[in-house]
Amino acid sequence: MPSNLHNARINRLIIDDILKVVYAPHKVFKDIVTNPKYLGALIVLILFIGLEVGYEYSQFTKTYTEQTTPTIDQLSSFTNATAWSSPNAILTNNFADYINYSVYVAGFGLPPQDPKAYYSLYGNSSLEMQTNNTSSITATLTNTTDVDCSPSGFQNFTISLKQTEAPQNAILKLYSFRTADFYQYDLTPLMSSTSKLNEWNNLTIALGPNAAGWTPHGNNPQWYNITSLELDFNYPSSSNITVEIGALFFHGQYLSPVQYNSTGVALQFLQLFSLQFLIAWFVFTGIIYLLCRIMKSSVTWKALFVAIGFAMFIMVIRGLVNLAATLTMPTIYYPYDLSLGLRFDPYAALYYPVEALRSLPAASVTIFNSINSATYAFRTIVTAMFIVSYVWLGAVGTMVIGALRPEFSLVKRITISAVSLGLVILVLIFLVGSI
Repeated sequence: MPSNLHNARINRLIIDDILKVVYAPHKVFKDIVTNPKYLGALIVLILFIGLEVGYEYSQFTKTYTEQTTPTIDQLSSFTNATAWSSPNAILTNNFADYINYSVYVAGFGLPPQDPKAYYSLYGNSSLEMQTNNTSSITATLTNTTDVDCSPSGFQNFTISLKQTEAPQNAILKLYSFRTADFYQYDLTPLMSSTSKLNEWNNLTIALGPNAAGWTPHGNNPQWYNITSLELDFNYPSSSNITVEIGALFFHGQYLSPVQYNSTGVALQFLQLFSLQFLIAWFVFTGIIYLLCRIMKSSVTWKALFVAIGFAMFIMVIRGLVNLAATLTMPTIYYPYDLSLGLRFDPYAALYYPVEALRSLPAASVTIFNSINSATYAFRTIVTAMFIVSYVWLGAVGTMVIGALRPEFSLVKRITISAVSLGLVILVLIFLVGSI
């Protein structure tokens, strides 16, 4: 029992010392360097990692990216001629006429100014349907891999096509399980009145039980399981007809990274913030230690190392403020063409680089501007906390040096702390990418 009371008292004193880093740093660092305890620094490490992971989780629970079928990196598979069948049209891939739509991909690890950082979403060809002296085209995408178009699934279907002649009527069929069970949509008004001949036209149609314009056929088609689709175009007279499809996919389902990869998110940020803290701790300590030795003034490694560990409590406060800053964020929805370009800035906040906007259409740029405005307060707080926390940490580092080497002048202490912290920031940028 006395032993337990003694341990509890020691732990309480350590917590008190951690808090005194904020309100009584001069006094507490004299005590820490006299009797350094690793436990206090380890508590600071655990608090930092916990708050920073919480900061990312809070940010991610408010960030949704648009999902597609096929997946964003396989959109061209639905315009591959081998995936289609037709009883009356010749199906080929046209490599001379296609939609050249390249978007920035953060995962390539290249800056947005580099042409190699961009990926062609729809591939380098279009699906071409050709008929000779006929009045209709029927083509079937034989396997859509069980697309969920229920209220919790994909809410939109997009097709981009180019036609040489407007059809008299055009029908889209979405099959569910069997060929006898399907939903039918009349494309005629879209293809006859709003489409321009010999130009790419983008048609986006709402899906699901609440979407207008769909007629069910058969016994019991189900929106949660769309297994194939069919396009039927009929023309007023027989002729040579060419229809090209540059893009065709399901989209409109938004998920946060926490929903589809919570374990991966946790492991990624546990590693990131553990490395960030440990590297900063060791490098900050090591440079101060070396500079003191260069100045022919020895310091005890353990005392300096533990004191810097306590000083890193400033970063815990930064993490707490950053976590609170996520409360200013509204829920953000990134469309599929922006989602691939999301990356982390040095403060571990998600963003899309402005330099990559040049490849996007006006609609996506408008969404980007809206998101940028909505997250302005959050980004301002996080950026300000970076400046405040490192200036504060530099000041606290000056006090640590003063506690170890009181004979150093204030100018010398400030210089050692500032140089050391500047090198810490550079090392973090190059090794971790997060400061």
